[in-house]
Amino acid sequence: MDYTRLLIFSCFSAVLFWMPLFSGCATSAFSHHGDAKKASAEIVKETDVPAPKSTLDYLPGQHIAENIPYAKTLPWIGAPDKDEKVAQAHFTKAETQFSDKQYYEARTSYEKAASCSPESALHEDTLFMVAETYFFEDDYPEAFEAYESLLANYKRSRHMDVAVARQFAIGQYWQSRQQKNSEFILTPNMIDKTRPFNDLQGSALRAFEKVRLNHPTGSLADDSLMATAGVYFSKNNYQDADYHYSLVRREYPNSEHQYQSHLLGIQSKIRCYQGPRYDGTCLKEAKELIEQTFRQFPKISDDDRKRLQKLYSQVETNLAMRDYELGDFYANKGYSNSARLYYDRVIDGYPHTTVAKKAREQLENLEGKPNTPPQRLEFISSMFPDVREDPLFFKSGSEVETGSQ
Repeated sequence: MDYTRLLIFSCFSAVLFWMPLFSGCATSAFSHHGDAKKASAEIVKETDVPAPKSTLDYLPGQHIAENIPYAKTLPWIGAPDKDEKVAQAHFTKAETQFSDKQYYEARTSYEKAASCSPESALHEDTLFMVAETYFFEDDYPEAFEAYESLLANYKRSRHMDVAVARQFAIGQYWQSRQQKNSEFILTPNMIDKTRPFNDLQGSALRAFEKVRLNHPTGSLADDSLMATAGVYFSKNNYQDADYHYSLVRREYPNSEHQYQSHLLGIQSKIRCYQGPRYDGTCLKEAKELIEQTFRQFPKISDDDRKRLQKLYSQVETNLAMRDYELGDFYANKGYSNSARLYYDRVIDGYPHTTVAKKAREQLENLEGKPNTPPQRLEFISSMFPDVREDPLFFKSGSEVETGSQ
């Protein structure tokens, strides 16, 4: 047993003794290997022979860095070193290519400049120019998304006015294509790169919406609202059209589209009305909006004034007809008192309409008639007298004391 312990102790001491020596040799071997690798890399660089790529070279991680917010701060595999001089060189080269209308080559150079200068002023310029290359290539879907990427990364970009104007122009182009040749929402586009893959109308509406959301105080914000409302109006979707016209009137009081938004808003509200048996709120709002238009724009043309007066009389006639039909309903049921109430409302509220004349005639026909219809099957109802008390009836103090006694 003592010899065994001595043997184990001796082996362990030998390992501790020789380990530093072997580690030093290994370090020197690896250092020589690194020097050789560096020398070979210099030789390859001098001879311009491309070095073989490994698997990791094909996984730069750019897509991960774009999708994950905090990935920009991580040393992802294959990330280029931050070098402003190299980035500026790529940018200068891209500018020359862009001026020569070599948009694909320019975009490649801009992307290289962007990868070498993240979170810098040059990076903002490169994102904008990448979108510009798509725009001048007439690849409008990619251009729109590139402008959106710029404005998402730089909320107050100095290129905002131009980027938003490009998005608005793209939306107008898609809307004009839809108007010329209307297509189904799911019709695929496999050839024309100026149009999205499908849903041309929806893409145009999204473009107008992004214009207003990206730059709500810009000069095109009210234009985008009017364009959106015009799309809904042309599709007979008058409720959404009325909503966007009201946004123009409320949020952009100095807009050049104020008068137009009033007129089209009146039309939208009137066309929302479905008849006297449906809700009449839209008619009341149309009447108020016409009155507001007369007050806000006193110098409108005579033709427009006549049209608005005609619309106003039509709205009043429809509102009077709603009360008149309610009066007829109660008159036919035998509730003359309720019918008189609605006929009086027509006469007092809309005296200049033709419906008011009919209401006066109906009032004359109700003279002498009982206020409520006769009780049917009275011998049965008399067997069950109604002794229920009205919970909303107010009793005086003396009545309460009398009832308690």
